[in-house]
Amino acid sequence: MKQYLEHAISLAEMVEGQTGVNPPVGAVVVKDGRIIGLGSHLKKGDKHAEIQAIDMAGNDNVKGATIYVSLEPCSHYGATPPCAQRIIDTGIQKVVYAARDITLPATGHKMMADHGIDVQYAPHPRAEQLYASFFTSKTTAHPIVTVKVSASMDGKQATDHHESQWITSKAVKADVFKLRHMHDAIITGNGTLTADNPSLTVRTQDGCHPARVILTQSGNVNWDATLFHDHLAPVYVYTDQPELVSPFEHVQVVQLPDTAIETVLHDLYTKGFGRVLVEAGPKLTSQFLASEFISTFILYLAPKIIGGQGKYQYFQTDGVTPLDQLNTFEIVHSEMIDTDMKLLMKRK
Repeated sequence: MKQYLEHAISLAEMVEGQTGVNPPVGAVVVKDGRIIGLGSHLKKGDKHAEIQAIDMAGNDNVKGATIYVSLEPCSHYGATPPCAQRIIDTGIQKVVYAARDITLPATGHKMMADHGIDVQYAPHPRAEQLYASFFTSKTTAHPIVTVKVSASMDGKQATDHHESQWITSKAVKADVFKLRHMHDAIITGNGTLTADNPSLTVRTQDGCHPARVILTQSGNVNWDATLFHDHLAPVYVYTDQPELVSPFEHVQVVQLPDTAIETVLHDLYTKGFGRVLVEAGPKLTSQFLASEFISTFILYLAPKIIGGQGKYQYFQTDGVTPLDQLNTFEIVHSEMIDTDMKLLMKRK
């Protein structure tokens, strides 16, 4: 049983970052000791993983089979009918799932069990880790937030003269391209746009370019910047300046009462962005790192010491927070990339 459930979790992990505000889910249908159907939820609004797996196996073959699912099958009508009902209708005999969906008022578990199906909840740590951020995101109506920083050993994103290429290696840049591919949107500040002119694209084969999101309080946007002209992905400019108007049809100016990160994140969630990556300078990076909204912090450290006055130290605050009130992170993965260290941390 365990191997099939882990196959389902692996299928969910493969589509993490491409399902919008929906959770990534994987499913495996097994009959007579053979896998007869596989499925993943590929994108928001598309068939759910259970339906994909059942369709592959064929309705005539799944009677009496067992389906293994990374997340409890849904019991509600949304963009698609409930998966629990389809499982009931096809005559599947047993359902095993790795994580409960704590965001739903009615459970698929009870719905299927009430119809005589053998339903087993088999908690798995990989599934719990996969869905923890999703549950928080859905409850708060904010996207899952990852902050990425490339810095020297003494925490500088650049020298005091704003020299930043190359602090980390080109191999790190390639890893960042893969990271961007796993997110719906990238958030940066107008200061970074002006100083660095980033494209914020994915330069990997078959990569998916995330939307680009620019935050500006001043409204003094450099419309000559590269990302306004490449047409590779949508661009959103968030501002509280009512007079700011986009000169391009494909660039949307979003005017809000303020550009506080909570306000922007909530609006992005309502637009269907379920997972966002923050690549910004110290000011915006610090706001996210100090906030309650960050889920994951990825830090690339180069074996260099820059020194100076720390004008571009990646974390800066006006006040001093007591140690017992700090945001605390747990290192869940570390690896060497060329000569640099990558630390992947989850907020505790």
